[in-house]
Amino acid sequence: FHGAGPVVSISGLSATNLRQQIDVHQASFTGGGRYTYSVGRVSPTVWNRRGSIFAEGLVGITLATSGYYPSGETLVSNAHGYTYALGGGLNCNLYHDFELRLMSHYFVTELPNGGTNQQRNIRVSLGVNWHFGN
Repeated sequence: FHGAGPVVSISGLSATNLRQQIDVHQASFTGGGRYTYSVGRVSPTVWNRRGSIFAEGLVGITLATSGYYPSGETLVSNAHGYTYALGGGLNCNLYHDFELRLMSHYFVTELPNGGTNQQRNIRVSLGVNWHFGN
């Protein structure tokens, strides 16, 4: 399948002074598959940019520290849980091996919270990718 490939993601989250005393730090390690479709030339301008769109699915684990997480009848400061993310994005070639990327994910972590034990987020990011090698 041309356009299909593996993807690995490492991301973090930090929130301070929640309710004036709680700090939360999370690190997520996920991996999965991505399908990329090249749309050829995106712009008829003088630069004649190439572009692509992609969709991906990721699964992994999230490690959380510095918070309050229920464990039985007590609260602990560290927790871990399963994580999954579904999303996609757009790439636009800037110059040779560099491209501008806009992407978004529906990101779910399963950390203990005394209720549903799920935290649902929408993550949006914009950045520059550097392709190296062949």
